[in-house]
Amino acid sequence: MTPPTDWGRRLRLEPAAAVPLYHQLRERLRAAARDCEPDAALPSEQEIMRLAGVSRATARRAIADLAQEGLLVVRQGRGTFTAPRRVEATLGRRPAGFTETMRRLGRTPSTRVLLASTVRADAAMADRLQVPEGAGVHVVERLRLVDGEPAMVERAHLPADLAPGLLDHDLDGSLYDLLRLRFGLVPARGSESIVAVGADQRMARLLEVPVAAALLATARSTRTASDRELEYTIRHARGDRCSFVVELRDAASMLSDRTLADPALSALGTTAS
Repeated sequence: MTPPTDWGRRLRLEPAAAVPLYHQLRERLRAAARDCEPDAALPSEQEIMRLAGVSRATARRAIADLAQEGLLVVRQGRGTFTAPRRVEATLGRRPAGFTETMRRLGRTPSTRVLLASTVRADAAMADRLQVPEGAGVHVVERLRLVDGEPAMVERAHLPADLAPGLLDHDLDGSLYDLLRLRFGLVPARGSESIVAVGADQRMARLLEVPVAAALLATARSTRTASDRELEYTIRHARGDRCSFVVELRDAASMLSDRTLADPALSALGTTAS
């Protein structure tokens, strides 16, 4: 069991030092945060001001800097906490779904279905999925949770002719497992691109973050072994709970696994699609 933090000692500053108080406080908070468990509560803003002997503006600036770096998380009405343990997904291997990735990392995944419908493909989606314009497309939007906490919103688009009746099945688990077991469909290869966006009001509400909070937006396209487009999925992930690691390999091993920048992400703004 981790011993309690002696915040009085950890936040004791040196007013006579040449280093500004704001910088001293930020670095002391940084060191303390790294020594604490993930998701641990820090003293209140008032308590930090009292222990460090600084103004409210100085305390807020130090906290804001560390929140920007991802070391601290400020939760409205609850206080300041160390960042929760991030879910780290590796890009560059075979396409893997959320459920599989979380279980491999020893985390508990769960899902809340937000939307499940079949729509007609507009010109852009028809081109992306290589289906005729007006063809049926399954749209499945889900809130994905890790250990009971919201982590990402995922919106998948799949050609309806590949998986007829898909929406009649349980969509709370792994979509890849469902496609494999019920329809014999497996994502053999694909590409994924990432940009940073700010949370709009809907994403902020679903992911329980402030409006304009930093999110990682990814766009994934996968194909079957027979080279048929299988899915186009956009995900918005909380930056404080998710990270992506890209595997680097030599050029020869990457020839069949190139990742192309997705121009659709530049137009995402803060919406889910």
